[in-house]
Parts: sequence; structure tokens; C-alpha cells
Amino acid sequence: MTGAPGILAWLAPRAVPGVELVSPGGYRRSLPGPRVASVAVTGEAAATADADLARLFDLTGADARRAADERLAWAAGRHGAPLLAEAIAQRPALAQPGCADAHEMLVRAIVGQQITVAAATLQLGLLATLGEPLPAALATDGIDRLFPTMAQVAEGAEVLRGPAAKTAAVRRAAEAVASGAIQLPAPAVAGPPPELERMRALLLELKGIGPWTVGYLSLRMGDPDVLLMGDVAVRKGARHLGIVDLAELAADCAGHRSALMLRCWAAASLDHRLK
Repeated sequence: MTGAPGILAWLAPRAVPGVELVSPGGYRRSLPGPRVASVAVTGEAAATADADLARLFDLTGADARRAADERLAWAAGRHGAPLLAEAIAQRPALAQPGCADAHEMLVRAIVGQQITVAAATLQLGLLATLGEPLPAALATDGIDRLFPTMAQVAEGAEVLRGPAAKTAAVRRAAEAVASGAIQLPAPAVAGPPPELERMRALLLELKGIGPWTVGYLSLRMGDPDVLLMGDVAVRKGARHLGIVDLAELAADCAGHRSALMLRCWAAASLDHRLK
């Protein structure tokens, strides 16, 4: 996920029809306001005037990414994982995908539990039909609506297909946020928002929301220290990076474990493409 092209590649299979559009030259989407914002991508660089999309593309995180690389490379040497060190040298400073809207990101995280990216995107497309249509002056290139509010998700969650338990979890979380029982902090421009720990604790009290969902949400909200040890792709990527004991190596990466997880995901994705 090096630079802006890496973020585009991440976003492309996750783009929700009617809400987002990914192209080789950039990214556009609707946002509350309503407004439609865009990111222009040239080479490894991205440019946008929109603060929410700057956060999504990790445009202020270059120093943090370099620091993470240094720590991971040191840990790789200490734990005998030369393939990890090689991956860092070949693709330095992997960008950490952020999020444009915390409420939307929570819904995405719950919907994405234990299913493929393609299946999750299909389900999110169904939810998107609940969102308010954009004014005609803003609706272009297939972007014609806002992602639904938490109140709209809570009221219309039955449009989802699949296990009733997951639909109930989506509704439960949306109701809690819409009512104010759980407040999601605004994603920080740099680093995690200070209220993240309380948000995690409250979400974990809701039936149907577990550590993977809360961890993934935290990652997308800027937490630099998330490692989903139970994630299948994380474990697969660790094996391909020659990491013998992921927990031990991760302990030496404290403060930068999100970067380690991104490395594992990237290795798992590369292995899939080579097959």
C-alpha cells in the first residue's frame, strides 16, 4: 500500500456504488453536507483540499510511516525475519488507510465481519440505497447519494442479506450511536483520537461486535498500534514473511503494530496474486 496508488488499490474493491468512485487518476465520493469531494493521484502523490479525504489517504503520516519502518526492520533482524526486512526495503512506508466518516466506518466494519471484501461491498451497496439522494447539481459520474446516517441504518437494516445475527448487530450499533449512547470520536488528522479507548470498550459491550471489528475500526480511525492476531490474512502474511512467532515479534513493535499488520496483509495479498 505504498503511497496513493496503494490506497487507491485498497479502496477500489471496497467502493460502494452510488457513494464512491475510484479511477486510476483518483477518488471521488459524497460526504455529509452534502458535498462531493475528490483526491487527484499523480504517481505516488495525492492531493486534495478536503480534510476528510486527506485523512483517508494518510497524507500527513509520512514521518510516522518511516518511524514504523525503522522499528519493524529492527524487530525483523532481532527475530530472524529477513523477508520482512526485504519487504520494507522494497516497499517502504506503507500508507495506513484512514476513514472519511467514523459512523460509516463502523457500519463497514460490522458488515465486513467474516465475509469477503466482494460480499461486504455488495451488502454495503444495499445499505446505500437508504441514503439521501444528492441534489442534482452534485450528482455526477454515478455518485448520486449519501451513505445513510446511523438513524437511517437503524431503521432500514433489514435490507441486508445474510445472517440475521449480523443484521441485528448492525442495527444495534446504529441505534446506540444514533441515540447518543455511544459517541464515536472524530478521526484525528494525525494519530488516534484520545477517546478511542472508551469507544472500543462501549462497542464491545454490544452483542455481535467483537475484537476484530473494534480493532479494524480503530485501525481505520488512525490507531498506529492495532494487530488482529486472529485474522486469517494476517497469519498467512506472517508466514510468507518468514515470521516464526508473530506475537513475539509484535511485542518488539509496540506502538507500530498497525504497520506490521499492513505488512502481513500486503504479503498475503501478493501471494494470492501470484497463484
